[in-house]
Amino acid sequence: MWPALALAAVAGVLMDLAYPQAGVWVAAPIAAGLLLCALIGRSAAGALGVGAVFGVVFFALLVSWTSRYLGPVPWLALTFVQAAITAVGVIPLTLAYRWMLRVAPGRAGRMVLLPLLLASLWTGREILMGAWPYGGFPWARLGMTQVESPVAAVGGSAAMVGVA
Repeated sequence: MWPALALAAVAGVLMDLAYPQAGVWVAAPIAAGLLLCALIGRSAAGALGVGAVFGVVFFALLVSWTSRYLGPVPWLALTFVQAAITAVGVIPLTLAYRWMLRVAPGRAGRMVLLPLLLASLWTGREILMGAWPYGGFPWARLGMTQVESPVAAVGGSAAMVGVA
């Protein structure tokens, strides 16, 4: 479990680097991949721990500016609330690894269905975080890291499909 927690912490730092303050857009897919690797083979409780570490590191860095204007208590509260939602939100991701490979154990399951399911679950988690609680916190969507990437420039695809 310790390597998975360390991987989640590194993923949290890398994910923060992908957002506009540093703007290293290529760090986002690497961070997402590291987080997903840390979730492989975890129980629901293990996924909760991995998600909590990722969430605390990522949101503490991402919303650190709030401490300058609101003080440390609101910053920590926002960090821990978002980390808790993230921790619960990654449980379906880890369960998808286990269940999809049982439902579709072949190459199509591993190479097509599992990535589609993981992408759908990730997007669903982001949409939920963007809507709940109190109107949500949509600032931390993965698509927002790709504003300067070549993906955003390809035929105006970002304008057509949106951030999700």
